[in-house]
Amino acid sequence: MTDTSLYDCLACAPHLLGQLDRHPQLAARWQTLPRREYAAGQPLLMAGQAVERVWFVASGLVRVAHLSAQGAERNAAFHAEGSWVGWGTPPFATNSPVDIFALEPTQVLELGYAELRLWQAELPLVQELLSDAIRAVLARSAQREAELLLLDAEARYRAFLDQRGELVERIPLHHVASYLGITNVALSRIRARMGLVRGRC
Repeated sequence: MTDTSLYDCLACAPHLLGQLDRHPQLAARWQTLPRREYAAGQPLLMAGQAVERVWFVASGLVRVAHLSAQGAERNAAFHAEGSWVGWGTPPFATNSPVDIFALEPTQVLELGYAELRLWQAELPLVQELLSDAIRAVLARSAQREAELLLLDAEARYRAFLDQRGELVERIPLHHVASYLGITNVALSRIRARMGLVRGRC
């Protein structure tokens, strides 16, 4: 059920570095992208705002979250160094149904949709990279839907550990529980059965 390649794409690190090395024009454009700094807890994007840019996470960690009408928050995804974060299908603007927050001090490179459209028009490689990134996003979405429909809570947690093991120590457990669609207590019981209880909260 798990597949770590779902978090891999031609536009993601480390493949992106190779693309920049092989394509000087793309590398020159990349160097012009503005860098933004976000403190832990600071939003990159709020629900209802227009989505007109994507971000490449240079350092740090962010989470994507939905907020229900009843005020319950559910984490949809986590994005760490070397990955892209945004919403919708770049470069088509839409209104965001999600919030995106930094989970820790985070630095991103910001690529606006207007700039992305210029890159697409002038650099044929960019469309290939964008198409592969969208493929990866769709594959991850399908995988997550299958896990929510077919796996019980413990199996979902094991899948999360398999897929995102490198992030486990950086994500507070209540955010992991939210991502899995279970309560903090339920996750604590699962971790106890697995022999993983070490006093984290």
